[in-house]
Amino acid sequence: MLKMEVNPLNGITNIPQISSQNNTIDFKKAIQNALNEKNKEKLKKECKELESQFVGIMLNEMKKTIPKDPITGDDFATDVFTSMLYDKYAEAISEKESLGLADTMYKQLSKNI
Repeated sequence: MLKMEVNPLNGITNIPQISSQNNTIDFKKAIQNALNEKNKEKLKKECKELESQFVGIMLNEMKKTIPKDPITGDDFATDVFTSMLYDKYAEAISEKESLGLADTMYKQLSKNI
């Protein structure tokens, strides 16, 4: 289970490292760099990226509960396509601020800038 704590007084703790396409993204470092540089745009971008990764994980876990389609089959190409499609869904959801996670994190963290 992913767990993150955001405390405006103590900074960021327990931000998970999330693997995405074989690259490990260290969100704690990226967000801490934005805070140290007092760069609000960079902080907002990193918060959106974290929300996008979270939504992507959520969508891929939800996808696992859907039975395989007998028409399209169960092959590697279909898995790659749907994985890429769900990544794009995650980006679109976080861009439209549908969940508001990035906005909430940004509001809390930007108080330190």
